[in-house]
Amino acid sequence: MTEKSHRFPPQLRLKTPTEFDAVFTRRASAGNGWLVVYAAKNSLGVCRMGLVVAKKKIGNAVQRNRWKRRLREAFRLNREKLPSGFDFVVLPQSKKHPSFEELENGLVQLAHRAARKWKRNHSQQTPPTEGQPPGGRPRG
Repeated sequence: MTEKSHRFPPQLRLKTPTEFDAVFTRRASAGNGWLVVYAAKNSLGVCRMGLVVAKKKIGNAVQRNRWKRRLREAFRLNREKLPSGFDFVVLPQSKKHPSFEELENGLVQLAHRAARKWKRNHSQQTPPTEGQPPGGRPRG
């Protein structure tokens, strides 16, 4: 039986386009050769994750599903190590699969780097003015 702490319930998933757009709009990112992690603060006090696995970058459905399974498992097993109060969107960048240990370590390290970057970027900003998105940069 799976321990309750290792589940991936719907409350911890980003599901709607609005939730993904919020991360991409107010984001801070960190990457390595395999992954890019985008982070944005949420008001829930828990970390949530969404996946974007592009056919162009990763390949066929078998490969995309394998990436998704491995990333979900890495998130489930390492959720307590991730910064709480952040939404993360994870994008695999390589057709090559790292070992599961490298994937776990990379996810945790990149999530912390992206969260630190988000805090640094948003601690210095003023509230957005009219015509600016919440990230502080004008659209154009």
